[in-house]
Amino acid sequence: MAEHSEKLKVGLVSPYAWTSRWGVNRQVAGLAATLNSLGYQVSILAPADEKDRARAVRRQTRAARRAARGARSGAKAAGPQDSFVPAGVRMLNIPGTFRFPYSESLANLALPLEVTDQVNRVLADEQFDLLHIHEPYPPSLSFTALRLARCPVVATFHTAGEHFLSFQLMRAVVERFFSRLDARICTSQNTRRIVSGYFPGNYEVIGSGVDTGCFFPPDSPADEGPPLVIYSAWSDPRKSLGLLLRTMRLLPGDVPPFELAVVGGEDLLWRGNLIVPRRLRGRVTFTGPVGGDGLADLYRRAQVLCAPYAASGLSGAILEGMAAANALIVPGEGGLRELVGEGSEGLLLDHPYSYNLAANLVDLLSDPRGRRAMAAAGARKASRHSWEKMGARIEKTYRRAHGRRRRARQALGALESADDSRRILADLHMHTSYSGDCLTTPEQLLAACDECGLEAIAITDHNVIEGALEVARLAPRHIHVIVGEEIKTTGGEIIGLYLEEEIPRKLSAEETIRRIKEQGGLVYVPHPFDPLHLTPAYELLARNAADIDIIEVYNPRITFAAFNEKARRLARKYDVPGGAGSDCHVVQGVGTAMLSLRKFSNPQELLVSLRGADIIRSSKSPIYLHSLKLLKNGREAVVTKPES
Repeated sequence: MAEHSEKLKVGLVSPYAWTSRWGVNRQVAGLAATLNSLGYQVSILAPADEKDRARAVRRQTRAARRAARGARSGAKAAGPQDSFVPAGVRMLNIPGTFRFPYSESLANLALPLEVTDQVNRVLADEQFDLLHIHEPYPPSLSFTALRLARCPVVATFHTAGEHFLSFQLMRAVVERFFSRLDARICTSQNTRRIVSGYFPGNYEVIGSGVDTGCFFPPDSPADEGPPLVIYSAWSDPRKSLGLLLRTMRLLPGDVPPFELAVVGGEDLLWRGNLIVPRRLRGRVTFTGPVGGDGLADLYRRAQVLCAPYAASGLSGAILEGMAAANALIVPGEGGLRELVGEGSEGLLLDHPYSYNLAANLVDLLSDPRGRRAMAAAGARKASRHSWEKMGARIEKTYRRAHGRRRRARQALGALESADDSRRILADLHMHTSYSGDCLTTPEQLLAACDECGLEAIAITDHNVIEGALEVARLAPRHIHVIVGEEIKTTGGEIIGLYLEEEIPRKLSAEETIRRIKEQGGLVYVPHPFDPLHLTPAYELLARNAADIDIIEVYNPRITFAAFNEKARRLARKYDVPGGAGSDCHVVQGVGTAMLSLRKFSNPQELLVSLRGADIIRSSKSPIYLHSLKLLKNGREAVVTKPES
């Protein structure tokens, strides 16, 4: 399946504590195992729920005691427990989150400041090539990872989430951060329709996956004996068991013989005999949590899977049952209706009312031929959702997202092996009087540069290159002048460095980038994120990241210092070299931002040198520089005003 020699280091992020073995976590585990088998370095980041961990230990102890008693009495014991973390996959737990009801389940909210610090530290230490976050709604661990990401990010939306707080009160904030996503995956058309309605963008539909090597139909149908029905109680045990109680009481006395295994709901197992009607107690078994080979064997022994409540990631569990040739009784809502056709692979519940569930169960038990036809159709459809096929599609999405990142490793190696003894000072963003909002002449600019010790300067006047050509003609031999232009595109301002011809304004950003590249120039993004400048949108920058050569990570005229920090994060995320410039419009601005880097003489050498550059900052206030610019421009306007 993999046709690329390079294997990425991938971090999979789940918002749910790993003690939850169903739903989204089951999909994350399946994807992790698939990627690991393909040679990827895979790590899983998930909340560390200490309370759940303690409960899990107590549950395992009780299960062991029950198994021992069951072995002595001949009763059925629960299936074996699995570690749930795929072999070869690293597990990184983030403590400090707390539980909260979330999409028919309990998610872990990542609100405390120490959670942010831990995630930031993990991402800095691991240096992932790509992050794949699941259910990135705030304020979860997935959303925190999106905010702090240092690499391209892929997001999978398992549920529509239109009732989440993030879709209502926090919509503006969420939309701003969702613009940082490099690829968006939805597990169903229904999820894409709703999520894209709130947060427009390009969404690819890739369904849930299933391990067909573990979950597969039995060799021969189990026609002898009463059919086994699996009843899922893993999404919300108390609610599920309450529905089960009401359903069992509604079953008619002449219902065909059957056995029922209640999977999940381990914290209520001790009440099992109390909630089941006496006439049906001999047919019901409470298995507790079952995983790994034990769950696969249980599916193969069963003929019907009943999962009456929609929950995040339920489609994965349904696919497991379909792959093992189980007829289905599932909610007829959202993406599940796309996966299970009414009367084709199973029966759909309009609502999990007890009489609907009882009627559907009786229908399946009374029609063995129809039940087997549904099971066979489900197995055929599940084969199209194998992890081998779904993994291939996800891998292509990874390649497209990671393709936005620059491949600068060779340049970085060249820098490390080069002689670093000859360093110079450079300024990659300067203006002259050829810009309409600057009064500094080329002669004045060169004198100020010589006084500051600058040996490389980029003249980037607005929409013209005459000023740069004039400075290049007047400059002494020890100053390397880069002919540049700060071009106003329809998508924001972009600087071209090492230009030979002037590029017209008001072209699209993509067309401007293309024309810069045609001249052998460098694409330089100035002052991103500053609302007082005409800056390209984040989506535009991410979409064209592979063609961006330099991002300005320090500009002394930025409104707030935080915008420079955002620019550094953007450059780090896409592995783009960071640049700096004074953006001077007055002589006093020369020297307020300089780069100390290895001497260069052409575009490629500049990119290599920037990998080891240091930024030298000035203490001059941006308000002071802006005020000087306005004052001088205003004074010049008064002097040159014609007499009436």
